[in-house]
Amino acid sequence: MAIHWNAELPEDYSGQAVVPVTIQRRVDDFAHASKEVGFDDLGARCFYRHEFTLTEDRFDADEFPIEVGVYWERVIAWRLTGGKWLKLKVWSDRLDHCPRRYIKQAPELVEEHELER
Repeated sequence: MAIHWNAELPEDYSGQAVVPVTIQRRVDDFAHASKEVGFDDLGARCFYRHEFTLTEDRFDADEFPIEVGVYWERVIAWRLTGGKWLKLKVWSDRLDHCPRRYIKQAPELVEEHELER
């Protein structure tokens, strides 16, 4: 699977993002989660992405057990040439409602330790 590390990078920052030379991908299907981490030519992190869905067990109309998504989150971040990270976060806490509601937070500049929050 090809990872398009810059697919959602805002155009205003395209010339400032450090390009990863390698990307490690981990997927946990049981936990409905994935994480990609990109590294520059010196081995430092320069790209980060995680996505997960929280679920809970419920019963359908016929009383059969089903797993229902109740929260979804995706965070993507790029290290910029100045050292800060550009972070994008999209989430939904209404996966089990109609219509679903997705919230896309405004891009923010953060330090590396703030990526997974």
